[in-house]
Amino acid sequence: MLIHSIPEADLPLMSGNRLYLDYIAGESRALQFYTHGPTDFAAALAACRGFSYPRVEVAELLRHYNRTLGAGPAALENIAALGEADTFCVIGGQQAGFLGGPIYTAYKIIAIIRLARRLQQEFGLRFVPVFWLATEDHDFHEINHTYYLKGDGEVGRVSFNWDGQGRPVSALPLTAEVTEAYRAYFRRLIPGPHFAEAEGLMAPLPNEDYCTWQARVWSHLFAEWGLILVEPRVLRPAAGGFFQAALESADDIHHHLEQMATRLAAAGYAPQLTSAQAGELYTFDAAGRRIRVEDPRAHLPLAQDQSHHYSTDAALRPLLADALLPVAVDVLGAGEIAYQGMLGPLHHHFGVPQPVLFPRPHYTIVSSEESAALDRYNTSAQEMLTGGFSVDQVFRQGTANPDADAFDRAREGIQAALAPLRPQVEAVDPSLGRTWKGTRTNVLRRLNKLEEKATRARLSQVGRTKKELQGLHSAILPRGRLQERVFPLPHFLNRHGSRFLEAVFQAGDLLDFSHHIITLEDVDARS
Repeated sequence: MLIHSIPEADLPLMSGNRLYLDYIAGESRALQFYTHGPTDFAAALAACRGFSYPRVEVAELLRHYNRTLGAGPAALENIAALGEADTFCVIGGQQAGFLGGPIYTAYKIIAIIRLARRLQQEFGLRFVPVFWLATEDHDFHEINHTYYLKGDGEVGRVSFNWDGQGRPVSALPLTAEVTEAYRAYFRRLIPGPHFAEAEGLMAPLPNEDYCTWQARVWSHLFAEWGLILVEPRVLRPAAGGFFQAALESADDIHHHLEQMATRLAAAGYAPQLTSAQAGELYTFDAAGRRIRVEDPRAHLPLAQDQSHHYSTDAALRPLLADALLPVAVDVLGAGEIAYQGMLGPLHHHFGVPQPVLFPRPHYTIVSSEESAALDRYNTSAQEMLTGGFSVDQVFRQGTANPDADAFDRAREGIQAALAPLRPQVEAVDPSLGRTWKGTRTNVLRRLNKLEEKATRARLSQVGRTKKELQGLHSAILPRGRLQERVFPLPHFLNRHGSRFLEAVFQAGDLLDFSHHIITLEDVDARS
């Protein structure tokens, strides 16, 4: 395994998130919006130790839920430990994307586990890894699809529909359309040496709902490391007090968010939350659809005893997790870190410790075969990621034609031979000048086609085609986006098997906030 690191600031696709880039760079103008810096673990831990969490109640809720997922002994031991005063969490969350969603979800989970182990060694206290599956979201079109690499070098899409759109994803059953989308994905995935392993791991089971399916996959995949799974619906019985406080504080929440939006804008950053709407609770209508609470005061008598009727938005979700779980560190993506820069005053208002917001590692996976192919075109994954890459331009530059001079001389000779004819034919009939131009254009066009075919034939002899280069580009920057934001877990398991996850576990220092290109050696399924 080879690892090459690129500063995040060198990636054009990251340039739009200035707050995040300044945060990981330790710039004071960014750090002022956060309670802690990205590695201030001791300060965050001290704040957690002074806060009273509903540990016993939450541990019981987590124990019951994780048992339904078939959690192993390591996870159940970690859950039991949450009932003890000196156990803390490293947490991270993500939507319940189809087939696990984009692979950065797995990267986030691995970072959670690695960081929990690191902090346990550093502080001599127990840190447990927790993954929050954001199943309350009702943005169905963000989770109902995934992508695969086609044989022609393009990127294909598999998706499914649901007639319950508007309801939280937790209400989505494992419909025939969902299971057919699962089958369609594996029908279209180009089989790699570990195809059967990938297909079996992701297979849904009878009597599961959609979110239980996704949670079970993560629970089983990381069972050895004691990963604890949680969904918002699991913790609602313990959330009545928080919901009541959020309803009582509705005006204060909006005020704090508006102030932070103003401060961010004054510092040159774009606020990531719309302060006029953010920080509100949701409830459910008669059809089970999530709707915003319009009159907080009217809901106050219900929140404490009917907490299952309420859920949080993006702004309050971190507050709820931090109020119920002893979270010392929250592992987050770039966009999440940017929007949570607005939440410090809310943590202070609720009296809830804000954890360290730790940047999720970023990876691009390249096989050794792909790396060798890129070398043949005199390019690299780094060149693709850092901008200015064009398939056409790289193909032309990386495939110099040794016959080019001969074709150039032929073009010059044709034009020289035809030139004396123009005045002669125009003297006979002026309109023949247009015919002369057309003749010259047609001859040169045919010569260009001959050169193109000769070039293609020569390149095919050494295994180079524009189609191959396009496929390499799609594998590394699919749909013009970072690889980690497009392809799901089975894309990588199909190619590399479980050693793919092992490689990510070993990929460099967690505190190196760079984008890492990991080159994996190609081995077959028997290796």
